Amino acid sequence: MYLFDASSILNLIKRGLVTPLADGLTLDLALYECLNAIWKEHKLLKKLKEDIALEYVDIVADLFKSMNISSIKGFEKEVFKLADKEELTIYDASYLYLAKVKNLVLVTDDRKLREKASKYTKTLASKDIEKKYKQIL
Repeated sequence: MYLFDASSILNLIKRGLVTPLADGLTLDLALYECLNAIWKEHKLLKKLKEDIALEYVDIVADLFKSMNISSIKGFEKEVFKLADKEELTIYDASYLYLAKVKNLVLVTDDRKLREKASKYTKTLASKDIEKKYKQIL
């Protein structure tokens, strides 16, 4: 099973590929990260017009209603220790911790996270998922 981080979720959405997301789960914090990334691309980077940004917000909101969502509640110390050991943010360490303890494939487009996580669990980029699903279709 796959654990998708916010970067992979947004990149799959932008490529029009939401089906793979049904074959996995994500963390509750991914919703906020996705919305923040959309806002940043719209407001700060001026890459998205407001109407397109709002379309992405709708897609993300709908997607999170149907995705399996997990949390690190109860494992805060373990996540903190992993973040400290691997010099990751708490956000990234949260994905890594969950993937490690649940034996999930971590799907991330964050190269640094993928590199650190590969010591603990299998990792893929969203392009790898895209290739896999295009072969099926």
